[in-house]
Amino acid sequence: MAILRSFGALAFVVGVALLALDAAQSLKIRRFDATSVEKFWTNLGGESFFALRHHLSQWLGSAADQILDLPAAFVAFGLGLALLLIADGGSREHHQRPVAF
Repeated sequence: MAILRSFGALAFVVGVALLALDAAQSLKIRRFDATSVEKFWTNLGGESFFALRHHLSQWLGSAADQILDLPAAFVAFGLGLALLLIADGGSREHHQRPVAF
């Protein structure tokens, strides 16, 4: 569970950083243009070892285009938040309050 929490926190921070970078870029070009998942994957260099568009189109069909056009900041933020909530809910210990006499 600690690894899931770590990945969740990392994805959350990456999402917030991407949103801040997109906002800073929008100040320069005078309009907000969010970085898509496909553009983010290409900028990371992931296309050289995993063709994201090709594999997602095989798995999901026409829905792959809609997923790849989503803003990368919101996808990372949502994934991180979901991992944090899932991992945190499993580690809670249920303690009863001591009875006060």
